[in-house]
Amino acid sequence: MLKRKPYHCLVALACALCFLVGLGAAPPPAAALDLGGALMTVLKIGGIALVVKQFGPDIDHFINGLLSQRGIESEGMTKVVPVIRVGSGTAVGAVQVQGPEEQVQKVQAVAEIELKIGSLLRARGLVPVTTNRVETDSIKGVGGVAVTANIKFPV
Repeated sequence: MLKRKPYHCLVALACALCFLVGLGAAPPPAAALDLGGALMTVLKIGGIALVVKQFGPDIDHFINGLLSQRGIESEGMTKVVPVIRVGSGTAVGAVQVQGPEEQVQKVQAVAEIELKIGSLLRARGLVPVTTNRVETDSIKGVGGVAVTANIKFPV
């Protein structure tokens, strides 16, 4: 038979006790810093606005092609500009505007204004504007221009 020294039993008992305490009081799981919230929102808005600015004429041509396949011909000039929702929620996208050439040339963006009154009434307006900045004192609407297509991405 093996002869054990008295401290071996004490060490084994201490190890078993530490193991059981470790199971019950384990450290919390590791958590990483979440940069996906605000940073990803800014990147999405900037990326979509850049795509609309860069490929606006191509998107405009594509929309006109789709509409003409359905027998809808546009009269006047068309142009694709960015749309920014102001009010509840944030969304960014592209809007095609149509109208007389001199008026369409003035349009830089479309402001989408949303109004909610309780749960009963919800109104949304698309206003072609002369600036693509969200400055409330310098936004001016452009008359005689209509919105013919609306493409939005929720952010």
